[in-house]
Amino acid sequence: MRHRDDYTDRAWRKSRLAARILLRKEAGQMNGRDRRIAAQLSHDQEVTNRLIQQGLYYLGIGTRKHEFDQRLGLVER
Repeated sequence: MRHRDDYTDRAWRKSRLAARILLRKEAGQMNGRDRRIAAQLSHDQEVTNRLIQQGLYYLGIGTRKHEFDQRLGLVER
């Protein structure tokens, strides 16, 4: 059972979900559901770039971060 004092809050869970969707996009496995959720999360004030970045590191992106950003077109090559 979850408690209010758990280490995850709502914004962190949403940002981890956004990070998972970015990983699916990079892998070419994004579906319609992912697109709908991504559109909702992109307008959510709680989901910040910094939290999404932390979510990516939490999910194990680690040293691949720059390569990952290049594949998604977020930085120049």
